[in-house]
Amino acid sequence: MVYGESTIMTGDAIAEAVLAYAAALGENGTTDIVEVPTFDEAGCAATAELLLGPASQVLIEAAPNDELEPEVEDLVNELTRRTGAIGGGRFLDAASAHSQERAAKRLRTDPPSP
Repeated sequence: MVYGESTIMTGDAIAEAVLAYAAALGENGTTDIVEVPTFDEAGCAATAELLLGPASQVLIEAAPNDELEPEVEDLVNELTRRTGAIGGGRFLDAASAHSQERAAKRLRTDPPSP
């Protein structure tokens, strides 16, 4: 994930859940802080805290497969729950680059306007 000028190495599912949650928060004009597991330059486990909201600019980009890529199912489930709780359910599939559903593809190429 790219957040501001920082790159945060994390798992694909986590990055996609953060992206969906950020989109839902932006649409609702609200903010939240999310702790994301990552690794520092030395390969040591670390945590990044992200402020997500209407002004957030989060980008996810593919990185080479990495043994250090964390996947925390509890975090993904919690972000999914939060996204659905604020009415952002339609962003859940859209954030997934792997989703081939027509609605998800349309949201990725033609997002709703505020």
